[in-house]
Amino acid sequence: MSTSAPMFGTDEILWYDNGKWGEVGYALANPNNKIWTNNSVIFQFHSLVGRNLFELMHRTDVRFYGPPHKQFWYDLHQLIVTARKRLADRQRLPNDSNGLVVEHATPAPQVFLAWPIPFFGERVRQPDIREYAQLCLLMLSEMMQHSENELATYITDAFAAKMGQYLREILALLATKYFGYTRAQAYEPAFTLQAADFANYDPSKVMTSVEMTEERPPVQWWPTESDLTAIRAIPYNEALVLGKRWPATAMLSELGRGGSKSPAGASPVATAPAATSFVSPPGQAP
Repeated sequence: MSTSAPMFGTDEILWYDNGKWGEVGYALANPNNKIWTNNSVIFQFHSLVGRNLFELMHRTDVRFYGPPHKQFWYDLHQLIVTARKRLADRQRLPNDSNGLVVEHATPAPQVFLAWPIPFFGERVRQPDIREYAQLCLLMLSEMMQHSENELATYITDAFAAKMGQYLREILALLATKYFGYTRAQAYEPAFTLQAADFANYDPSKVMTSVEMTEERPPVQWWPTESDLTAIRAIPYNEALVLGKRWPATAMLSELGRGGSKSPAGASPVATAPAATSFVSPPGQAP
């Protein structure tokens, strides 16, 4: 039976189909209709992540397959460290008697602000930046749908732990690939990159020559600062009117109804033991 509309909604990252922004693949975090909050801490944290992601994703670094300049990673790292500090500062543990508890009043709900970013299609060519942006969009979705949006003046360890997982994952991916840390080191709770890491940043030591090769990007329209003013901090009740599934993923749901199955008798691929250290390859073949 065919239907003119999907049977269910979607939790996927949404396509911001708004004229020229839709044509070039801009995206929104999906709030699943939870577009407001009573919690000023979550509202401010959402804006911190959304605004910084917006600015990072409009830098030139996203347009190339090759590794970004260290300044891009430094600013992303600064966002992660700052965001973790904000979570720790505003979280109340179950046995913490400090802080305000509102008893006879309720805050006016605040509508979350949307920060659309280039995401779908080929505009964001750098694969790691796109992966980190995807994790940030998923984190924004998580925080908008979290039950602690009903609290007024604080967050608990449940909210901080969930958002902290996303921040730690991005930092671990960055540190292991580009700065030579091991997985165990990168997942330490207090781990951060150091000034020496950025001073010694040399992606040629951890990437292949093909990954370092760059094809000149095609001529594309890129927004100016004045253009971006139109989509900075859009109230979600306005932005969501133009949010929908990206056409390629909508098409997959139509073509892949039968799904795919593994061949009979197929066995899982054996997992190779993790390397204890990374040895830089030689500069050229012998």
